[in-house]
Amino acid sequence: MATATPTEIGNRIRTARKQKGLSQTELANLLGKSMRTIQKYESGEIEPSIAIINEIAKRLDVESAYLMGYGRTNETMDTLSDVMALIAELSDKAGIRFEIDVKRPPHAEEWSCAIRFNGNQADAEHNADLCLFLESFRDERERLETYWSDRAQYDEWLDHQLAYYAPIPLADKERETLTPEERIRRRDMLVAQQVEQAKQKAAGLETDSEN
Repeated sequence: MATATPTEIGNRIRTARKQKGLSQTELANLLGKSMRTIQKYESGEIEPSIAIINEIAKRLDVESAYLMGYGRTNETMDTLSDVMALIAELSDKAGIRFEIDVKRPPHAEEWSCAIRFNGNQADAEHNADLCLFLESFRDERERLETYWSDRAQYDEWLDHQLAYYAPIPLADKERETLTPEERIRRRDMLVAQQVEQAKQKAAGLETDSEN
């Protein structure tokens, strides 16, 4: 969902403020701002920072992501197919690239699969943000599951994350339409490259073992 313009953000702040029963002056006092600043926020003349959005949301009892124009989809994941479809859709987004690591007996002790984002991958500019989010998500989920935080604190953290990243748009990857001949030609080129890389890797391992 596209994020809101400064004017739309201002309209949401105004609506939430009125629903809370606060005047512009009262909200300004709660935030330590001038009434004129609140007027500029609400008119869209200036766009508040994420930190200010978070503070306004707290004072008005709304979600930061809502003020930023991000709305979580109302669709729920009711089946395993919904999860699988989400993974497939993620793979179609430009700027995101993930590898799938699979371990399975008898070549490994466990049977596991992992989706791995390389945060340093130059042709996937959103990977770094995903790595940062997942690192924080790991910590926040552990805090919740080990009772160091409660659900309200977890939801507040998630809301702030969604608000922060809401202005970053995604586009679909461009899909080429190839003739069967061109597809086979490119496939053969990739296979040849993989064979050459495997040979170079094997030669390097032999050199290391000799040393």
